[in-house]
Amino acid sequence: MLPRFLLGLGLGFGTSALTYAITADGALTAVLGITVAVLIWFGVFILDELL
Repeated sequence: MLPRFLLGLGLGFGTSALTYAITADGALTAVLGITVAVLIWFGVFILDELL
């Protein structure tokens, strides 16, 4: 569980940094970063329901 948490945290931060570098929009940066992190954290549950 911890590796998935760290992966989500890292990719969420990376997405936020990239978005902020391109757009400099704080709200968009926060929304995209949180969305990526949450989708990775809960991805295992989503995949179990789909398969």
